[in-house]
Amino acid sequence: LASVAGDIPVSHPGPTDVNLTAALGGAVLDTTPGYANIVQIRMTQTGSSNAYYTADISYDSAAGTWSQVYPAVVASTTTTLTATPSPATVGDTVTLNATVTPSGAAGTVQFKDGASNIGAPVTVTSGAASTTTSTLAAGSHSLSAVFTPNDPTSFGGSTGTFTEQVNPPATPTSTTLAVSGGYLTAGSSATLTASVTGPGSTANGAGTVAFYDNGSATAVPGTLTTGPTGTYTLTVDSGFSAGSHSIVAKFAPTDVNVYQASQSAPQSFLTQAAQVGACAQPGSVCTDTQNVTATVPVGTLVINTPYTAAAPLDLGTLVLDPTTSATLTGSAAFQHIVVTDTRSGNLPWTVQAVASNLSDGGSNPNSVINAQNLGLTGLAQTSSGAGFTGVLTYTNRAAANGVAPGAPGSAGLGGGLPQTIITTDHGLGTVDINGTLTLIAPSSTEPGTFAGTITFTVG
Repeated sequence: LASVAGDIPVSHPGPTDVNLTAALGGAVLDTTPGYANIVQIRMTQTGSSNAYYTADISYDSAAGTWSQVYPAVVASTTTTLTATPSPATVGDTVTLNATVTPSGAAGTVQFKDGASNIGAPVTVTSGAASTTTSTLAAGSHSLSAVFTPNDPTSFGGSTGTFTEQVNPPATPTSTTLAVSGGYLTAGSSATLTASVTGPGSTANGAGTVAFYDNGSATAVPGTLTTGPTGTYTLTVDSGFSAGSHSIVAKFAPTDVNVYQASQSAPQSFLTQAAQVGACAQPGSVCTDTQNVTATVPVGTLVINTPYTAAAPLDLGTLVLDPTTSATLTGSAAFQHIVVTDTRSGNLPWTVQAVASNLSDGGSNPNSVINAQNLGLTGLAQTSSGAGFTGVLTYTNRAAANGVAPGAPGSAGLGGGLPQTIITTDHGLGTVDINGTLTLIAPSSTEPGTFAGTITFTVG
């Protein structure tokens, strides 16, 4: 054992087994600044004066412990990979999440589908990196996340794998309903017939059909028979009770990856109680009950805004934050979120919104602005409207403060899931709502014109 500073021998045990801690504990260690308690181990081959291996170690004389400082010890890492949803359907946006341990290992993760890269390498933040893809073809995919450390002398690389199954898109179906028999008189046998079709005839083995009355969660009882080409017939021997009825037929596919579910339009009718007695005696009082029906239309619920791909809402040139220089900000009035409700029943409704990432069409890491940085706030009803008397409740979705591209989360209008922004207890009529759209992008975003979309849903 020799001092690194002055090459001062502190121990020379010879060609025997050595307790390194005991040898250091009995030695006089160098105190030169920068080299205090640093010694060099030299392992020499017997009979040779210059063939030896060296390593520098640091000795903690108080604790009686030592650690190697040169050559540097490379720490191993572990990378795990998950994908959601799993399984997925062709066209789904699949999110890949990689976790690198230890979390202090700095570097990048390259996501791969087999040998092909999925996008550019993603910087690891606090041990995590993620990306999305919506271009996976039908079939089994061997996905991987390859971690490359920034400092390979301190941390080793590692790879996480995940097998993702992507199913082909399900075939849409259409269900129609016919009601026949004595359904207009209570107690008379009635027949419900549903026909389920896709592109061509749908075989009965594709799923099952059940019939529901007046929104009940319990199916109408009876004897169900099936035809050869997607025809399902329910015989209701006891008929329907007196009163109003609204029947729907619901098709449930055996495999949701092959066929989509569908529901018929409601068939509404009024069933009268069976008439009793007769007006056969001359001169007696005779009562003749006549039946009257009226149909209330279902109506529609519609939402629209004035901005299109040809005439988008322009947030203008973003302005650099003069205080931190970390973000670029722009905002503009988002006008005329118009909801028109003509549905029967004066029902409540909810408006949800979700934004896509903004992109300038480039392939660089800073060619994308995370959708979480887009926010919609200050929502308020304008004075315009026709017949709307509901009470509106607003939920502000403030923009995140310069979230990096690919960073997970659901701030602002991002995250990939619709966020509730407006609700009302009853919504018949037309209402016009304005707000403020704000974008706070990282200052590392490359220059250019960025475009994206906001999808509004009312229901």
